[in-house]
Amino acid sequence: MNDVDQRMTRGTASLRRGLVLRVLMPRAAVLLGWLALAHWIRLPVPLVIVLIAADGVFLLWQARTFLHSADAHIQSTGAMAPVWGGYLLLLFAGLGGLALWWDAFLIARAEEQPAYAEQQRQEREALYSLSVSGDGRVLTFDGEITFGLTQRLRQLAADHPGIVQAELSGPGGLIAEARGAAQLIRRQGWDTRANGLCASACTLMFAAGQKRTLAPEGQLGFHSYTLLFTSALPQVDLKTEQEKDRAFLLEQGVEAEFTDRIFAVAHTGLWLPSRAELQDGGVLRK
Repeated sequence: MNDVDQRMTRGTASLRRGLVLRVLMPRAAVLLGWLALAHWIRLPVPLVIVLIAADGVFLLWQARTFLHSADAHIQSTGAMAPVWGGYLLLLFAGLGGLALWWDAFLIARAEEQPAYAEQQRQEREALYSLSVSGDGRVLTFDGEITFGLTQRLRQLAADHPGIVQAELSGPGGLIAEARGAAQLIRRQGWDTRANGLCASACTLMFAAGQKRTLAPEGQLGFHSYTLLFTSALPQVDLKTEQEKDRAFLLEQGVEAEFTDRIFAVAHTGLWLPSRAELQDGGVLRK
């Protein structure tokens, strides 16, 4: 074997060693690591992004290292076939890395979303208490009406078909959620009872009852509507929203004159009618 052949043999062997030791074996270890991280270990999204960036830099370093080896091989042997084979392997390694990076990112994000949703649900449910009596006949609600209340009421109604009365108290809350709860109470045919102060949106739930009564300390508080935020959406018309609920109250037997008084009260005030006024206005019903 002459010097040229020996040099070509050494160049080919050097290229293969560089490809195996500096590209294929490290890349295989990294890809296996990604598989383990994606499927067996829960990582937060920011950490996954950092790892993806680090692996991307490492992959670029591997490609650069191979390019130097390929240039040396071509200069010493002139053979291109092994070099193109190395390029193809690098391409497959990059595509495999991209697939695993995306998989790891999606898994990490999916792991975070339920945790965030659960945290939000817990924060909302902490604004009120909701329970069913031991005999399964009385549902008690106390607190702020917020997102998810109607869904919880629907679940409790399914779990406790013997409920006949909803005892209510609270300062009000989201009128849209109160509407859903009120419709559910009316469909279920429950009676309603104000245990303490049932104000603002809470009164809509109270008015949905088939029979409507006050506990000795019970009160109902009314006022007109307002938006939660001064920069609220311009398409929301308060008068239109009030008319929707005025129509609901009329359907429930509340006198038109009483509803007019409700929405004449400023949203910063609170009208606390007497029992006689509530009775005459058709709000209470036995």
